[in-house]
Amino acid sequence: MHGLETLLLRLATTVASSAAKSLFAARPGAGLVPDRVRPLPGPAGPEKLARVLAERISSRYATLPEHERLAAMTAVQDTFAAAGPLDAGRLFAADLDPGRLAAELERPPAGLAERGRDLYGELLGLCCAHLVEQLTAEPSFPARAAVEQTRRSGTLLRQRTDSGEAGFLGFEQRYADFVAEAHSRLELYGVTLGDRRRAEWPLETAYLSLGVTGQDRYEPHAEGVGATPPAVRVEQALADCHRLVLRGQAGSGKSTLLQWLALNAARRSFGPELADWNRCVPFVLRLRAFNTPDGLPMPEEFLPAAGVPLRAPQGWTEDLLAAGRALVLVDGVDEVPQRLRGRTEHWLRSLITAFPKARYVVTTRPSAVPDGWLAAQGFGTHTLLPMDRDDIRTFVRHWHEAARRECPADGERDLLDRYEESLNEAVATRRDLGRLATNPLMCALLCALNRDRRMHLPRARKELYDAALDMLLVRRDTEREITSVEGLVLSRDEQTALLQRLAYWLIRNGQAEAARQDAVAMLDEWLAAMPQVRAQGDAEQVFTHLLNRSGLLREPMPGAVDFVHRTFQDYLGAKAAVEARDFGVLVRNAHDDQWDDVVRMAVGHARVEERGRLLRQLLRRADRTPRHRERLVLLAAASLEHAPELDPAVRAEVEERAGALMPPYTSKQAEALARAGELVLELLPGPEGLTEREAGAVIRTARLIGGDAALRVISRFRADRRPRVLSELAFAWESFDTREYFEAVLEEGGGEGHILNVRDAEALTLVPRLHRLKRLNLIGDHGLPSEALDNENLEFLGFARNAVVSDLSPLRGLPRLRDLSLNQCPAVTDLRPLSGLPLTRMHLSGFGNGFSLAPLADLPELRHVSVDFLPSERGLDELSFAPRLTGLSFFDQACFMRLTGLEALTSLSWLSVHDDRQWRDFLSAGTFSPLQSLQVLNVAEVDLGDLTPHRTLTSVYLGRVAQIDHIGALAHLPALRSVSFSRCGPLDLTPLAPLEDVEIQLYDCEHVLGAELFPRERLIID
Repeated sequence: MHGLETLLLRLATTVASSAAKSLFAARPGAGLVPDRVRPLPGPAGPEKLARVLAERISSRYATLPEHERLAAMTAVQDTFAAAGPLDAGRLFAADLDPGRLAAELERPPAGLAERGRDLYGELLGLCCAHLVEQLTAEPSFPARAAVEQTRRSGTLLRQRTDSGEAGFLGFEQRYADFVAEAHSRLELYGVTLGDRRRAEWPLETAYLSLGVTGQDRYEPHAEGVGATPPAVRVEQALADCHRLVLRGQAGSGKSTLLQWLALNAARRSFGPELADWNRCVPFVLRLRAFNTPDGLPMPEEFLPAAGVPLRAPQGWTEDLLAAGRALVLVDGVDEVPQRLRGRTEHWLRSLITAFPKARYVVTTRPSAVPDGWLAAQGFGTHTLLPMDRDDIRTFVRHWHEAARRECPADGERDLLDRYEESLNEAVATRRDLGRLATNPLMCALLCALNRDRRMHLPRARKELYDAALDMLLVRRDTEREITSVEGLVLSRDEQTALLQRLAYWLIRNGQAEAARQDAVAMLDEWLAAMPQVRAQGDAEQVFTHLLNRSGLLREPMPGAVDFVHRTFQDYLGAKAAVEARDFGVLVRNAHDDQWDDVVRMAVGHARVEERGRLLRQLLRRADRTPRHRERLVLLAAASLEHAPELDPAVRAEVEERAGALMPPYTSKQAEALARAGELVLELLPGPEGLTEREAGAVIRTARLIGGDAALRVISRFRADRRPRVLSELAFAWESFDTREYFEAVLEEGGGEGHILNVRDAEALTLVPRLHRLKRLNLIGDHGLPSEALDNENLEFLGFARNAVVSDLSPLRGLPRLRDLSLNQCPAVTDLRPLSGLPLTRMHLSGFGNGFSLAPLADLPELRHVSVDFLPSERGLDELSFAPRLTGLSFFDQACFMRLTGLEALTSLSWLSVHDDRQWRDFLSAGTFSPLQSLQVLNVAEVDLGDLTPHRTLTSVYLGRVAQIDHIGALAHLPALRSVSFSRCGPLDLTPLAPLEDVEIQLYDCEHVLGAELFPRERLIID
């Protein structure tokens, strides 16, 4: 080794001298002055580096021939000799990365064998690492690094300033001002119909907060609590998650909600419930604008894609996304053609992967995406509910207030008072109008027609559209003596013919909007068959007339045109399809959710013989395509309400096929049946012969349909005391007239078995009439009402969204109270007034962080606690009462509570863990109790093999788990009877098929294999 040692020492000396000469010998301190004021330590000698290189050669290359080793070392020495001075600039240019430096210097000679080249690479890497290490160890390094960092920051800042961008903060304010102005007004449809001037109303005044379905949250109440997740206001749903898919039918208010979110984010005006959203910057992306092969926008394209005429500083959008300050509002997945939805999903997944901290809200019609769409990416799913009675009255009031402001004459304003009163009465008393008014768009249309027709309203949906078109296209301008404003006079039929062709072209091409030049070109072609119109003007003039005078078209952005609402596009497109006798086209596309309303309205437009043919063709296609069978049959059934005249044999065949889908078994099936309308009510069976789940689904179907006939169906179940049935009966109350439903359904049983949800004052006054009521949930600012405190039978009492209740001591007057729920009661600041009460269960949610659980130690009978906030105690071992618990649940914010000391809870039978840390704590605790029910939420990866030691488990619930491994391990749990998966990643249920005693429940799970192996009673897909 003598020759090798000599060569190694020479190599090390060469490397060391490269550093010493160029870096430190003449550059004391930061190297900013030519003469040092004091000596600095010299660089390290080469001996240590030589030893390191020798050890690497002897340990890994001992078998390499000596001439190869000598050649490799000589090549490294030559590389450094040829590199020239390795000054600070070169090392900082490599970001002090030895690997980058080695890659820059690497010059292996051509004659080296493969192993010799490997040795060359390793020796070069070790030498570069030594250089960087030597640099960072020098006393001058911190000063030199500070100078380098300052220079780089200054260069970046100058680049931004030199490019004319004054900085991120300044631009953010300009952008916020633009968004606030652009989204500050809401058009209330029909206030000034037929006028080019839109009836716009301040959004903060006109906006109506709607209800959404609550998130599924499983709680193991033996009585069935939680079988039906309660409705919540959309703001509460948003507060609970950073990623949300919001589903709603056409006209349900999805786009308006996104507009409201954008406005409040821009103004930083969210209330306490969404206070954290005030730090967000909104980006509104309407997917209808991206239905071209050009693709979807990347972050730097967000602003131009949204039509914002501002140029963002380079990197501004990405910085907001990366920091979690971006609010990405994606509107209208259903407006993307089916062939492009995979691209849309991939785009969203890529955004989330790249920017996981940002907030995302995505809207779609329910049928446009599969259950559990984006669940694996952590999206919660809510569905906008139909407006209830109070919502409708509020909306009607908003509309008429806007109309009054547009009215200069006192007499007309007085008439509007009468119109508002008559419409409220009509909606409350006429079933047909009541159903139509539950949708914001249809409610606005009713308001406009009620005014226009002097309180004489149509009954059916098609009649409503016909009347609206007559009002829009003819009467408003005629009665106002507005003629030939654009130099043309077009009849209703002429305008309708042109508009329906444009609508049908958009539908056939899967587009929600058209380029202006395309629309004008098509008009030019169509005018060839309308010489009387062409004689008045060219295609451009006709387009301008339709845009300005029809009230049906708008320009969402310069150079584009669409219909003011998709509903009108579908209505007119269906008319064009029928006139073209394109029944085959309708049937071929009937499985596509974008064609749902088109097919239904086509049944209304068609002649009697054509209707029968179209409906029978739908049924024939259902027979030929099993995967679309249920959907096509229900579409045919839903179309019957648009067929005032029909061959009785055809009607009977459709009803018979729909009846074969009875009874519904899941909430999804109930929703699908309800879309078919009132005819379903005659087919709904029960209660005799129905399982508990079927009976609950029947009640849900009737509730969603509504009306007197639906109430008669539900009243058949009033004596049924099965938990799921009781839950659905209680939940249906808010969908009907309060007193009428109470007397028809609730009063007979005296409230026995129900958890009664009370939302308004009228409902509260009826509570004392339920003499056997034991469970009451008060929603809203009811305080502590006497209707609750005077009921000595109460065993469960809940308060939700109650800002009035503060002192809990009056609850001592309820001797049988065992179960208490406090959800968003901000005035409650202390639980000590409950001390000594025989409460066995406590549910605490929505308290401010730092609220203490310590007073629960003074509840001697307490056995189950669920928490949905971050208490002041951060570890389970800080709760002295914990060892006596049999049930423990943590949700959302409570995920930061550590489960330290979990093994001390030896009586625990129910446990809910939330997030990865609590899951790891659970696994670390081992087998510590006879656990029966386990809920695992929001954990990245779960290996079900880890559960096999817990052989007493009877139910397992997994929610928002991205990856589930070894699902077959559940077969080793002998007591298991129920497994639930909610919004989980890909699942293969095949290993569970042989477990005949185990029921599987799926909630919004997107990718599932093996489902066909289970009979209906064992697999619930909801």
